[in-house]
Amino acid sequence: MVILNILIILTRFNANPFIYDPNSTNKFRSYLMPIGLAYITSILKKDGFNVDVLNLNHKHGLIKDILKEELTKKHYDVVFTGGVSIYYPNIRDYINYIREISPKTKIIIGGGLISSQPEIMFKLLKPDFIVVGEGEITAIELVRCVQNNGDISTVDGIGYPDNNGNLILNKPRKPIMDLDNLPYPDYEAFEFEEFLTHTKPTYISYDYFDEPRVYPILASRSCPFACTFCFHTIGNKYRQRSIDNIIDEMKYAINKYHVNVFFFYDELFAYDKERAMEFCTKLKQYLDTVPYEIRINLNLRVDCADEEIIKAMKSVNCNPVGLGLESYSQTILKSMKKHTTPDQIKNALKLISDNGLTAQGSFILGDSAETFDTMNETLNFYDNNQDILGAGVSLGFIIPFQGSPIYKHCVKKGIIKDEIEFIENRAKNGYNFYHPINLTDTMSDRDFERMRARVFQSVSTTGYHVTPFFNEKVNDISEIHVKCPHCNKISKFKNLNPIGILDTPNVGCKHCNKRFYIVTKYYPFIKY
Repeated sequence: MVILNILIILTRFNANPFIYDPNSTNKFRSYLMPIGLAYITSILKKDGFNVDVLNLNHKHGLIKDILKEELTKKHYDVVFTGGVSIYYPNIRDYINYIREISPKTKIIIGGGLISSQPEIMFKLLKPDFIVVGEGEITAIELVRCVQNNGDISTVDGIGYPDNNGNLILNKPRKPIMDLDNLPYPDYEAFEFEEFLTHTKPTYISYDYFDEPRVYPILASRSCPFACTFCFHTIGNKYRQRSIDNIIDEMKYAINKYHVNVFFFYDELFAYDKERAMEFCTKLKQYLDTVPYEIRINLNLRVDCADEEIIKAMKSVNCNPVGLGLESYSQTILKSMKKHTTPDQIKNALKLISDNGLTAQGSFILGDSAETFDTMNETLNFYDNNQDILGAGVSLGFIIPFQGSPIYKHCVKKGIIKDEIEFIENRAKNGYNFYHPINLTDTMSDRDFERMRARVFQSVSTTGYHVTPFFNEKVNDISEIHVKCPHCNKISKFKNLNPIGILDTPNVGCKHCNKRFYIVTKYYPFIKY
């Protein structure tokens, strides 16, 4: 049997999350450790394959030079990489570099950018194989086929070129139902300790610790709902791990990495009360034996966030509590297929606030059914309820992510006239949050611009903004002292990223858990 050498490449994340700089040479450590490739690594190793990992975020230099060094010191038969749609330009360049440096290496691409648009992305990227949907079982079967010159037409969930370079898509892979049987993701191979050492308290929920040690975890896959702005990258079948299996992985992470934050990547952690309560009960029993503080961050639906669940979440240090909010207009919630109501949103937010916690979520405007009236329903609620929103809830616009129903609506209506041109333009110019696309059915571009201005007015003038009273120089971040606008107690923050004139880091009070924005003394002028 031929022994294959496999290299898995984790893309270097963009310093500006939505703008790709091909000339960047800097290491980038302020990122969210992805789970998908770590699962692929783990299951390939479990099946006996030789697997190396290249985490480009921990390498200094041009990507092309780094790949040349890796691919010339050791021959790799197969390279896996992938990601979500915003990393299309990164992956496009990686493929070109690999083709030039090691033309015999087979390139396999997966992730959300492939699953959302397999035909278009295959045409643009021209890899040897694409993996559509969940990748663990598919990866094993595909690599075995490459290893043994087997019949690739028998491997479900992949695409590959015919003799003319056109895409052949095999039948879809059935979802993995027994998630407990999968090995834990192999973060060790991605230099996880270096990731932990350099993680700063920059993401919401991390800042309760000056030195957060964050473990990404996935307790379920997909979501039972079909909101129009969302695309389920690993299929539409909702599946859950057992509570015991989840907590066993948390125990493993605490013992191995001294983790103090668990960040649940689930689209929806639990959509039934019984499961959420079982998780909190069993986790509380374990956390009582851990000699230091652990925090968790996960998402709930507003229609299942009753007082009993919120109190249970508080008992296991879940703060902030993630919620899918999206709009305060019943018309828009119906258009988005959220199956929630404004009253449920307000009740969930109030329960969270009354229990000394903060909600995390977003109101996203610009749905196809959006009008000035529906927009004002959301913005008036946002402006007048900061006491329960607590700076954990943001405002923004819907982004038509590839594969989502709203994206397909834009294509059908001619808002996106040419998909390839649209993708290439995004690759060149990034995602411009300040100039969102008008996705609405009835608003003129002029009226949409008025709505945009109204949204950014609320963003700039509403909420809790506090100036530090110690070490407040713009770039002096050795320690920042801030008086909480909610409880008036002093919180001290270390290791924050430099606070520039235009920056407004969102932090949580270390006493009352409520959130606010730290601003420089120049903020009143900027707000004006």
